[in-house]
Amino acid sequence: MSDFPSSTRRQFVAGAALTGTVTLAASAQASAEAAPPSLSSLEGAALRANVVLHDPRIQIDPAVRARLEASGARFIELAQDPVRQWRGELAGVLADPGTRLFGVSNWPDFLMVRGLAAESRRHVRHESLDPATGVFTWLIA
Repeated sequence: MSDFPSSTRRQFVAGAALTGTVTLAASAQASAEAAPPSLSSLEGAALRANVVLHDPRIQIDPAVRARLEASGARFIELAQDPVRQWRGELAGVLADPGTRLFGVSNWPDFLMVRGLAAESRRHVRHESLDPATGVFTWLIA
């Protein structure tokens, strides 16, 4: 038996988990503002998408953007509230089972969109982390 009451242990664990999550989110955001992801990390999955959902703080290389637009992809900036965006004005586009959604975001936004897509019975087909920038690229279909 420990000398600490269980409520103190729970508070410590919850605080440690929150601190780790905040640190991870802050480092991912700082990394996301770095260099844009390269074409090689995006090309295969991205060119099969008809919607590109991206964090506006992450620059997409102009050559990559041009190729995606040439393949018919529609670019949508990821809002501060992905849930409201998914269920609001873009609900028809984002929740449509025929939409092949490619994303460029940080980890927390990826988790949020992945969960929203799962509600529509759609799942991640590709995910990739650029270790140099912390940027996630993903394809949901």
